[in-house]
Order: sequence, then structure tokens, then C-alpha cells
Amino acid sequence: MRRLACLLPFFALACDDDAAPGSLGVFVYGEEFIEEEIPADVFADGWRVDFAEFLVAVSDVAVGTGATPALSSDTTYILNLAQASGDGHALISGDVPGGRYDDTSFSIAPASGAVAANATAEQVAFMNDNGLSIFVTGRASKDGVEKTFAWRFNSTTNYRACESTAKVDGGTERTVLTIHADHLFYDSLVSEEPDVRFQLFADADADGNHAITLDELAAVDITGLANYQVGNATDVTDLAAFVVAQTATLGHIDGEGHCQTQ
Repeated sequence: MRRLACLLPFFALACDDDAAPGSLGVFVYGEEFIEEEIPADVFADGWRVDFAEFLVAVSDVAVGTGATPALSSDTTYILNLAQASGDGHALISGDVPGGRYDDTSFSIAPASGAVAANATAEQVAFMNDNGLSIFVTGRASKDGVEKTFAWRFNSTTNYRACESTAKVDGGTERTVLTIHADHLFYDSLVSEEPDVRFQLFADADADGNHAITLDELAAVDITGLANYQVGNATDVTDLAAFVVAQTATLGHIDGEGHCQTQ
């Protein structure tokens, strides 16, 4: 029966003669860096960061091995990744043919008509009303100094051809859209091994009220700095634009797996 099922167009993309049908679930996970903190030993300059909220608008989720996905949703979901999950927040799930699911896609884009995954009704309304793709609030601390931030982003990033690793062979398997918050504080857009730094953000607090705004980041010229290199992104000349550019690097698959971005 499995061999006959593989002849049908719907099943042909993922089907494996030796694999039994099962269930596949898609989860979104911010890992310990979002759920707990980014500790000081991650930062090259000794700061630490913890998030009170990390809201993302995830849409256009599809999992398969080719142009026709076996599991998909065109709904936009709002997640608060700062909320403890253990190993990820459930997004969608369904029964699928047996086989490998090594091609996943999703988008993080401005919310409109989004619904809650694990977010509150107030958080969903906030994201929808402001057309936000990402909203982060938190604090950074070092040597008794504390800085807070609340940053809104309406950037769009489409993650395509993500190298997912699920293989369904009976039972239940998982595909995990992984969000890497430390990328917000990378000090390069082009280095393969950037440092994670916060000092430039802390220094941007021009009014000294300990709350760092995107407007204050926009006043920081990065063009003459040895790090904060931008490569061909020559329009990225200030720290706010740099962070916006880094939002396009947050998404991965199954931990460290890579995606193509648009």
C-alpha cells in the first residue's frame, strides 16, 4: 500500500517506500537566549540581556520536499517567544506521508489579521494595529548599570529552502523554526564569525534616561567604525538601520540549519 500511495502526485514529493505515514508538527523556538537570557559570557563586552517580550509575526509556513508542501498554513500567527516553552511553541500540525521533510519555508512580516499562537489578545492587537513583524522589550545590564529597550520593527523577511531535518516514519516528528536573538547584537553584517556586543547600544542613550530608543540608535553613525561592517549594504549607515538589517538574520531551522532569505 505504501508503494501505491507514492505514485499519487500529492505524496510523491515526500514519500519514501520504506517510511510509514505519521504526524508532523511545526514549532517556533527562541531557545534559552530568549526564554531565559543572553548571558554575559556570550557578549564580547560583558553585557547581558534578558527579554520581557519577544513578539514575532510568523506566516506562510510550508513544509515539504518541493513545490507542493505536505503541510502548510497561510495564517499569520503572533508568538511571544519570551514565554517559557521547554522546546518550542506549537504552530501547526497534521498527518503526512512517510519520508523526509527537508524543505521548509516561512515569513516574518508585518502583521495584519494575525491570530494568536501563544500571545495574548492584547499582544495580537498591538502587532496588528501597528503592522509589526517583530517587537522586543528587555533590559541589558553590566557592572550595576541597566539599560532598557522597546523596539518595533516592520521589516519583512521570507525564509525559503530551509534545510529542515524531519523524517516521518510513523509516530510524530517535529520541524522547528528557530529564532536567534543574539543576532540582533552582532557587530557585522558580513563576517562569518561576528562578535555579540552591546556597548555601542548603551552609549547611544544620549539623554541618559537608561531607555535606548530606535531614534537614539539612528543618531549613531557607524560608517567610520572598525566593526559594524555592512559590505554591499551601503545604505546602512546608522545603528538603527544596522539592527533592522540584522532582523533578516534571525530565522533558522531546527537549531542551526540555514535558510535562503528574500
